[in-house]
Amino acid sequence: MATDISMCSNALLLIGHDTISAFTDPGAGAKVASNLYTTTYENLLTLHRWRFASAKSSLSKLTATPLNEWTNAFSLPSGYLTAIKVYPNTDFEIYENKLYANTATIELDYIFKPDESRLPAYFVKLMEFHLATQFSIPVTDNSTKAEEYRTMYEDQLRRSKYVDSQARPNDSILDSPFTEVR
Repeated sequence: MATDISMCSNALLLIGHDTISAFTDPGAGAKVASNLYTTTYENLLTLHRWRFASAKSSLSKLTATPLNEWTNAFSLPSGYLTAIKVYPNTDFEIYENKLYANTATIELDYIFKPDESRLPAYFVKLMEFHLATQFSIPVTDNSTKAEEYRTMYEDQLRRSKYVDSQARPNDSILDSPFTEVR
């Protein structure tokens, strides 16, 4: 089961540093890990429509009327990172922790920040390689090592996207002007 500490510790081990048991451990590794981990994790989650980090939610309408051209404001769910799609299909904008739209109700498909213990193995390995890339220069001052782990990260990113895509079947083309011509 992955944790923030275990992924950081493994990344530090990959670059030849001692492992850590807490972000408060003494040394450069723990300091770099505590400063870079959260933003690295959240950023990686938003780079792809990861199926394990996708959710659906019916948003709660707020009572206050928006100050702009929108008629309704809705509260975004906790853990929200980025929007994928809204239902009904309508224009919307996000300000702070609110979604604005001109509909009375709205449902949101979105990317959220899952607990690390729920991450699939392919994403854990992706995080470890990405963290090793991030940690290499500040911890070891070795840009060659950073480049090696960047390459491993990019390879793992392709594999991870492929594996993750298997959780969603391909959409069939039902009608197409190209097939109708035949």
